[in-house]
Amino acid sequence: MARTVRLLGVPVDLYFDAARHMGEIVREFALISFGDRSGMNEHVPAGLLALAGDLRKRYARNAEAIRSTVEEAARAGEVSVDIEFPGNETAAELTERITELLDAADEFCRSGDLLTLAAPPQMVAWRHWWRDQVVAQVREGADPVAWTPVTQQ
Repeated sequence: MARTVRLLGVPVDLYFDAARHMGEIVREFALISFGDRSGMNEHVPAGLLALAGDLRKRYARNAEAIRSTVEEAARAGEVSVDIEFPGNETAAELTERITELLDAADEFCRSGDLLTLAAPPQMVAWRHWWRDQVVAQVREGADPVAWTPVTQQ
């Protein structure tokens, strides 16, 4: 049964930074996968590429609607925006999977074998918040909790 997932206070700039970062990782992993002499046999690139392709095919409409909402907020000069989208167990599973793969990709980035840097702590905290919100709202019927920025030390 689908629920409406509500993400409150999504930071516009961080959303675009995270989307850009994921795009960079996917492109770099795609290049690695084309190079038969790369010497890299990690499972993260293949898993992330497969997931990105699956998301483009199956969830392009929802992803585009979310992006449009954030773009409208940016044009209006808003720093944050509330987002709503349909969520079910498949959405919760995909959100968990992509978060796990991005966390693993960050480890791969930290190895020094990529040009792309690992996501900064604020971005990692934000994607974990997104995951936690989707999972809790879909599986437990939890009320949404607004994003709270992580203080840098």
